[in-house]
Amino acid sequence: MKTILLLLMLMTSANTWASQSGEFSSPEEELKAYFFAAARSNDVVVLKEFIEAGFPVDIVNNKGYTALMVATYHGHTEAFNYLVSQKANTCAADMRGNTVLMAAIFRGEFSLAKKLMSYECNPDHENNAGMTAAGFAKMFGREKVLNYLK
Repeated sequence: MKTILLLLMLMTSANTWASQSGEFSSPEEELKAYFFAAARSNDVVVLKEFIEAGFPVDIVNNKGYTALMVATYHGHTEAFNYLVSQKANTCAADMRGNTVLMAAIFRGEFSLAKKLMSYECNPDHENNAGMTAAGFAKMFGREKVLNYLK
């Protein structure tokens, strides 16, 4: 019941804000923005409310990022662990073909990169520029990750 009330409050807020500001094209877009803000700020309580209300864990934003990518990029282990426990796609790629692992490598999040390498994702996946996770590690001087990828 608490979850439903929260989402109804958010949707009411979304309808009001979207109609007044023009910033969001729909209430759903504003809800999505709140979901991604929770991942960005490591707010597991809010993430849990969304997921328990049936919000898709792997919904993507306008750049093709998932909440797991956003949490990983910001080094938020708690949000990362929660989203993975909710079956978030650890192999997801954004619109540029960059994976969750590439986000971890780019930001130097070795502990998260190491966790991601334990999943059955293709470590040789190439993004749209032809870069692999190992290429990212080499480019950004992440020797620790590069050694682990070998």
